[in-house]
Amino acid sequence: MAIRDRLTNGSVQLTPSDLKVARALLADYPAAGLNTVAQLAAIAGVSGPTVVRFVSRLGFDGFPEFQKALLAEVQARMNSPLAMIDAGKATAVPQEQIYQEVIRTCVGMLETTADMVLAAEFDMAARLVSDPSYRLHFIGGRFSGYLAGMLWQHICQLRTDCMMVSNSQPDRIDSLVDIGRRDLIVAFDYRRYQTDTIQYVTASAERGAQVVLFTDPWTSPLAAYAKVVISAPVEGPSPFDTMVPALAQVEALIAAVTTRLSATSRGRIAEIEALRKHSGITEDQHSPLPKTAPESAGQAGD
Repeated sequence: MAIRDRLTNGSVQLTPSDLKVARALLADYPAAGLNTVAQLAAIAGVSGPTVVRFVSRLGFDGFPEFQKALLAEVQARMNSPLAMIDAGKATAVPQEQIYQEVIRTCVGMLETTADMVLAAEFDMAARLVSDPSYRLHFIGGRFSGYLAGMLWQHICQLRTDCMMVSNSQPDRIDSLVDIGRRDLIVAFDYRRYQTDTIQYVTASAERGAQVVLFTDPWTSPLAAYAKVVISAPVEGPSPFDTMVPALAQVEALIAAVTTRLSATSRGRIAEIEALRKHSGITEDQHSPLPKTAPESAGQAGD
């Protein structure tokens, strides 16, 4: 089994320090693991002995054996078509093939995304978002704000105390007065990292709030404040970064939280549906087709 798979399938029990090393490794896999112990430790923000203990926990006798296994994986990937998908660089594609090329590239990116997040990390994110003791605040950037809004709209149907952070800078600053240890900030921040998002989340963390961060493999500066970091590839066939992998992660988190809150959320959703039906907000059934207007007597005789 590949080292990445062993990290993401939940079979290895990792300490909080181990998680930092695993996160750094998965963010630039396998290249990060081919650095020296000191370099990998610096990337992960841990000590050298922590890295050595990490590889030992994975079942290796030492760091050289760990790197030997990584190099074997690299060689295997170089000999497979998967390497072409994982290259990730946009190429010149004929206009009539763009649709197929983009879809196929996204499929490959989703496969990569499935192996980028530790099972323990994702489970922690779902547990935090499901915890009723936290008030949730969702925030994103110019484009990722749509992902934050989508997640907020779903989660607020499952539980109370869910808020979308205002786009107004003065309102954001004023809202910090109520932020503390009872609050959880769910932040989306991808390159180019957005200054106002960083400022708000940093200030919230300094006031005691926990942070779940969705970001890219290079990680937003907010990773230093985050309890959980969920990264996704963003380089697609377009000059613009793609949000498809991040959207899939949002869908996965919605599914996980829905399962966790199934015992309590059904009544809430039923009441929401009843209120919508009473207010005529949604049309749950198709209206019957209009009857064909009868032809006039003159037309009938033609």
